[in-house]
Amino acid sequence: MGQGSLSKALKKLEDRLKNKLFVREGRGLRLTEFGILIQKQIIELKENWESGIEETQATLDNISGLFRVGAHQSIAIDWYPEVIPELIERHRTLEFDLVFKNSSLVTREVIDHTLDIGVVANPLRHPNLVIKKLKREYVSLWTKNTKDHEKVIYYNPEMIQIAKVLKEFKDYKHVPITSYELLAVFGLKSKGIFLLPNSVAERFKYLNKMGKNLSHVDICLIYHVDRPRTRAFKKILSSF
Repeated sequence: MGQGSLSKALKKLEDRLKNKLFVREGRGLRLTEFGILIQKQIIELKENWESGIEETQATLDNISGLFRVGAHQSIAIDWYPEVIPELIERHRTLEFDLVFKNSSLVTREVIDHTLDIGVVANPLRHPNLVIKKLKREYVSLWTKNTKDHEKVIYYNPEMIQIAKVLKEFKDYKHVPITSYELLAVFGLKSKGIFLLPNSVAERFKYLNKMGKNLSHVDICLIYHVDRPRTRAFKKILSSF
């Protein structure tokens, strides 16, 4: 910067601060009392900034921090126990806030940066999402007795493509229940049939599969494309 530009910048700064920073002495400048105070504050600010950067860098290099992870409860039952306990017990400064919502809401909150990670079914394709397929699940009919059942079908109304599936059972009584686990438990006492993902039904040994698979669902890990890839974040991703 030339001397003329520097003088103009200094004058503009002094006008903004409404105080003189320097006084002229011969061919040089000397800090005023106000200038000395400002200098001390700037040095202190610089030291705090550098210290903060060092602490931030240390945090990024450590497996620590709080992460918000979202999933539907039925999906969480399958995936969280395989991942979360080992991480929080091995890394004492790593914490999780586990959020339970349906897959569409989890996907929206990952896009909006409200959640760090989501485990969802058939996520919406979006330019701001990174999607990693974990597993393909199948939706089928299940019942306690495949040869003797009532014409009653129990289902979760939040299931993907449920309207299309139910069209094949127009002559059945339709009973909606918004919990896959409760649906499966009903199967212990009911003679009806149950529309369930295989991951849920297979946890209940008294249920038997009827016929072919009716549809499939891809369970995916999702996160925002701009999410900082800290060491802790990479460790969580690799654990799924």
